[in-house]
Amino acid sequence: MATGPQGNHGQPRFGPRDHLIAMFRACSRDPTEAIKTRLRCLLHTFLQHHRGNADNENTNDLAAKCCCEAMVWYYRILEILISQERNRLGVSDISAILETELLQCCLVACCLEITISSNCLPYDFPLLLQILKVAPYNFLKVIEVVLRAEVGLPRPVVRHLAQVEEKVLESLAWTSDSPLWEEIRANEGHLPTCQQVMLPTQLEDPNRTHSDRNQPRVLPVDLSFGAEPAASTNQQHVNRPRRSNSLHLFAREVYSLMARRLREMCSPLGISDELRLKIWTCFEHSLVHCTVLMVDRHLDHQFLCAIYIMAKISKVEISFKRIMECYKSQPLVNKSVCKNVLMSERDIEVFPTGSNNKGGPSAINPTPDSPSTHYPGPSQEERGNLIDFYNKIYTSKMQHFAQQFASTCGGDTPPLSPYPRQCKASPRRQRLSSSHNLYISQHDTDTTSPSTSGLSYFFNSSSSECLRQINNMIRTGQSPNKRCLGVSLERGEEDKGEGEEEEDGPSAKRIRLDGQSVLQRRLRNVVNDRVTTKDQDQDKDKHKDQVQDQDQDQDQPSPVTRPNLH
Repeated sequence: MATGPQGNHGQPRFGPRDHLIAMFRACSRDPTEAIKTRLRCLLHTFLQHHRGNADNENTNDLAAKCCCEAMVWYYRILEILISQERNRLGVSDISAILETELLQCCLVACCLEITISSNCLPYDFPLLLQILKVAPYNFLKVIEVVLRAEVGLPRPVVRHLAQVEEKVLESLAWTSDSPLWEEIRANEGHLPTCQQVMLPTQLEDPNRTHSDRNQPRVLPVDLSFGAEPAASTNQQHVNRPRRSNSLHLFAREVYSLMARRLREMCSPLGISDELRLKIWTCFEHSLVHCTVLMVDRHLDHQFLCAIYIMAKISKVEISFKRIMECYKSQPLVNKSVCKNVLMSERDIEVFPTGSNNKGGPSAINPTPDSPSTHYPGPSQEERGNLIDFYNKIYTSKMQHFAQQFASTCGGDTPPLSPYPRQCKASPRRQRLSSSHNLYISQHDTDTTSPSTSGLSYFFNSSSSECLRQINNMIRTGQSPNKRCLGVSLERGEEDKGEGEEEEDGPSAKRIRLDGQSVLQRRLRNVVNDRVTTKDQDQDKDKHKDQVQDQDQDQDQPSPVTRPNLH
């Protein structure tokens, strides 16, 4: 069942809230009208394309519903993102970001993809990007931003976006017309190495062997899409390095994804740790130094070829047929990957040149007329299976490097690349309110700090005294620590409280005060809302018979009409 963000009275709000409007007006140029015009134009483009297809006649109303819900999601997500960006940059004028056409188009596309998924509209990804003429590589940046913002997306939608993210990382970002190649050119013609983009704690071998310039930084998501933010008096932001955050974040996601896939195939294929590191080193070398192998191809092409060539060099008997059968047995893989491989070599320049340092054919946003993997053109290209690709193309690029690991090689063996560590994912938090940073999550004793001065709520255990202290804090705001307010669900346990609701809130058997906490902000806003709501409820009960009609008029929102997108 589709789920959309709701207003204060349970009704969807199709326009920006007062807080977002205030942030718009704080900019040197008010972007309100431009944003509204762009949003309606993109939604109209989608609707027109949908209605122009005779096969979609029975789903026209559903498509219109998707557009209306996308509008609600757009303003909600934009408000959260802009608030976070203002705090991160320390500025109030973010006109450059709000006026960035590429960012706004990608965000609208993401909101439409959210509603298409939640309403089960029959649109296979990346058809929407083709309609709106959005490059998958740019779309990927917005997915990361939206998922990190924790805007309260339904879990099925989060899973869908995660699958979309994998599709872009695997192949859609590597098409010949992708903006990715322009960023690779700007990075001296190479994709960053795993060691350059991963933190030492994220690697199995944290020892550093490169110079300081290769040390990774904790990179924020690049929301600017190349736009320059307004000048800040904070010297920390003035001196920020001008290196491509988006390319390094992309490389980090690629390495994390492929390290997980290799780890999953080691046991079925009997791959030892030593061979695994050799395969990983070979795979990384193909991405960093033979990047053209990825043009209009799939990451798994290089991955599976690396397994075979390093097993062969190491004299480990693993046939190509067995590798492909093991690959196809993995969940959620595209089984056609092994049968549909581009056999011609792309003539694309990945190294920087003096005559083309600001853009080129690959910098142009892909359109339905641009031949590529996700926007196929009329031209037919030679394609074959994975074994043909290995014999005719892959070995010519990688044979010399792989031979250096042979036992008969008299030269020095290249150093093994560090392998991403398998990290235990933290329990996903669920945001309880769109207006406040209040979350609920499963309790994990392995990841929770053993002792803090904040407040946390743990279901299934508490005392009545602790409950009174908690409710008193909510009502009055008088707390020894106003930094955080966390709620945790103990893993694997159901709510066992049998007592009725007490005057101050839920049964004390379900909640307790503990020294553990999840860092929160704006507790004062939560307190003020609680106090205001309680006072209003008391006034309504006291004067219900006298002013019932007036109260209803004041409390009910004005009628909400569906925006006309026709």
